[in-house]
Amino acid sequence: MKRLGEDVQKSGHKSIKVSTLLEHFSVRKRSSKNIQTIKEQMGSRGFYTQPEYSNELKFGSNLRIYNYPVTQKGELFGNERELEEYVAKNELYKKLGINRVERQHSPRGTKDKLDFKGFCEGQEIAVFELKNRGGGKSAVEQVFRYAGFLRQEFPSCQIRTILVTGIQNYETAMAIRGMSPKQQSSFEWYLYKYHKDIEYFEFERVEWTDFKSQNKC
Repeated sequence: MKRLGEDVQKSGHKSIKVSTLLEHFSVRKRSSKNIQTIKEQMGSRGFYTQPEYSNELKFGSNLRIYNYPVTQKGELFGNERELEEYVAKNELYKKLGINRVERQHSPRGTKDKLDFKGFCEGQEIAVFELKNRGGGKSAVEQVFRYAGFLRQEFPSCQIRTILVTGIQNYETAMAIRGMSPKQQSSFEWYLYKYHKDIEYFEFERVEWTDFKSQNKC
């Protein structure tokens, strides 16, 4: 476990097969008790797995171990397109103070397309980007790039920067950590919480204080 911790500390995560993880804990047969023991011991060392370790995972399945609380609040959609369609159809953007949206807006001078250009109160416009799973550095950079385009296109408007992901992950947290304090305070990162069987959907904001005290974040 010491070597595992060193690898996680060095690279931010460690990829490992379920079978290898069980070997670390000298577990040959999986049971509910063993699962709880592994989770408790991992938690005591500040380790988190994505996906969450369970009996449903095959022995050959790959896990990523982090020293950052990787979080998933509910079910994930089949793909990003399904997520985008669901949000648009049910006007869920209104939960974030966006009154209406324009889908796949392409700012002048670029071939890039926003998932949604949102119209808020007054002279406020939002870059509203959706990622079905995690975001990462590229997603954060994408939101800021789109915001830059909109500032050129609408110089008199205030621009909101909003990223929604299905997983609160280390890579996105690290990207936000690299922002200036001003950028951090204005960047809005939300997790979506979805339960298909009861048609439940909610946005939960990830606050900077949720991850700034982590060892790597």
